[in-house]
Amino acid sequence: MKNIYKYNNYLYRVLQTSIGLDIIYRCKDNITALLISFGLFLVIVINDHLRRKYFYRSVKKYYSSIFISMAISLMLALKISGYIEIYLYMILYELILYTEGKISRLFISLEIIFILTLILLSTISGEDIGSIEFWKENILDVIMVLMSLFFYSVSLFGYKVLRKEKREVERLNKELELSYNKLKEQSERIEELTIAKERNRVAGEIHDNLGHSLIALNMNLDVAEKIIEKDIIRAKELIDKSQILTKESMESLRKAVYALKDERNRTLLDSIEKIVDNIENAGEVSVILNIDEKVEELLPEYKDIIYTSIKEALTNSIKHGRADKINIDIKLDEDEVRVGISDNGLGCVNLIKGNGLMGIENRVKAFGGKIIYNREEKQGFNLGLIFKLNYIECTNEEGK
Repeated sequence: MKNIYKYNNYLYRVLQTSIGLDIIYRCKDNITALLISFGLFLVIVINDHLRRKYFYRSVKKYYSSIFISMAISLMLALKISGYIEIYLYMILYELILYTEGKISRLFISLEIIFILTLILLSTISGEDIGSIEFWKENILDVIMVLMSLFFYSVSLFGYKVLRKEKREVERLNKELELSYNKLKEQSERIEELTIAKERNRVAGEIHDNLGHSLIALNMNLDVAEKIIEKDIIRAKELIDKSQILTKESMESLRKAVYALKDERNRTLLDSIEKIVDNIENAGEVSVILNIDEKVEELLPEYKDIIYTSIKEALTNSIKHGRADKINIDIKLDEDEVRVGISDNGLGCVNLIKGNGLMGIENRVKAFGGKIIYNREEKQGFNLGLIFKLNYIECTNEEGK
């Protein structure tokens, strides 16, 4: 667009120079007419320069300047004719392309009237206006002149519309580019947050899986050590199970590193029962399950939270609470899901939340749930999770 303005200015200077030389040529035999005509033309040139440079900021000054150029150019065209007539079209060009509004339309109409007046007065004398013969001979010429003026004006208006649309497209493209850059920045930030979240999740998975497995492994080895002299067969079974636990821990670690979960292909109940079997096989802890079967209808994300929370609670009950009886309850009511894990362990007065409990809290709160602790010294430890059903979409609707 800047190039267009630059080329317009070049063309404007060339036309001004041509008009000035034409005035000198036409008035060379009459010094007075030359001075007056060329002086008036200089007024137009200076006026146009001021209008383009300064007056465009003020509507009144701009249109006053336009009117001065219109009037002087019409007067010069009627007086000496020649190239100065082109200047009237130059003013029309400026008005159509660079002005808007009611005042603009008024001045465009006025300039068209000036051009028509110039055409009529320069081609038709006073006597010819009322002559039928003249009109018979020249009507087509007059019509052609009027059509030329019409198409010239229409072409300028068409070009103005195209230029306006181009500017609008450029503006929209800039907005689109800005939006794209913002979206790109947000996408990069989201990606960074996702990576950080995934790292935290994998860290939580490693803690949850290995924590439980190592506790169970330690229990098996402790029991095996105690009974190896009395019951070597039972001790060998515990050692074999410890080897299995070790392999499973290694596999669980590998899958956690690769953001995979061993439980994806199992039901929640199967996964919980496997944990319980590992604990009860050691022979020192019993776990009672009371799980609503409808829990399998929950989305995997929520079953995942329940599963990891139960694993962490079992580990804490055995490791810190030294419990030998643990109850796990999962119930689905009309508007919420309740998970309770209670034990008969030592309990505690001052609860110190480690990475495991903090991980449970963060995951539960992230999905609109809440966690409740009920603990008293020597009266066991109770952990409760509550999820409102309006935060959970059940998959049974998709299966219908």
